[in-house]
Amino acid sequence: MKIDLYFSYRSPYSYLILPRMLKLKEKYDIEINFKVVYPIAIRMPEWFEGKNFFTFFFFKMIDMRLQAKKLGIPFTSKLKPDPIRQNIMTGKISSHQPYIFDICHLGQMAQMKGVGMEFAFEVSSLIFGGVENWNTDENLSEAAKKVGLDLNQLRDSINVHEEEIIGQIKQNQVDQLNAGHHGVPLTVIGDKHFFGQDQFDKIMKTLKENGLKER
Repeated sequence: MKIDLYFSYRSPYSYLILPRMLKLKEKYDIEINFKVVYPIAIRMPEWFEGKNFFTFFFFKMIDMRLQAKKLGIPFTSKLKPDPIRQNIMTGKISSHQPYIFDICHLGQMAQMKGVGMEFAFEVSSLIFGGVENWNTDENLSEAAKKVGLDLNQLRDSINVHEEEIIGQIKQNQVDQLNAGHHGVPLTVIGDKHFFGQDQFDKIMKTLKENGLKER
């Protein structure tokens, strides 16, 4: 059985679904096609028009914390740094983005090496777990090491294959829209799509109805 999982490194809900997706992969006979996309702030910056701290971010922060507490997952909304430079008081996105492309390309290269979801979990645990300066080579190197990768080798591979990596991520974004939604996390099972980490129970129900088996 195969499913697609669309993921953004800036999405807290993408982070919150990862532990369950990793357990699903470990316990059941299933192939999860992990598909990195750039955050919506990069893909669709106009989506944030009219969204500021008072109309959007404040309520989202409360919900994220409640969801993380319910799941028992370490979480903070105070990212150090935020993968996307954005003024949450106004919603304005900076024209200078020093972090997101680096981490997305590292993540896609990890996927090409077969451990994209595992690497995403380690890095997201740093970002949303409140680790200060999660983006340093020291922290990213440790995350890479936990999934059997070497950060320096990843960066060397990116230098050689960067155009291919960017093309893959952009194709993921096309596939995401064709699947029926622009948001993440987005799980696609056949012709059905499930948006949001709170859809996991429905995802499991659908998988079992389609004959999901334990390993």
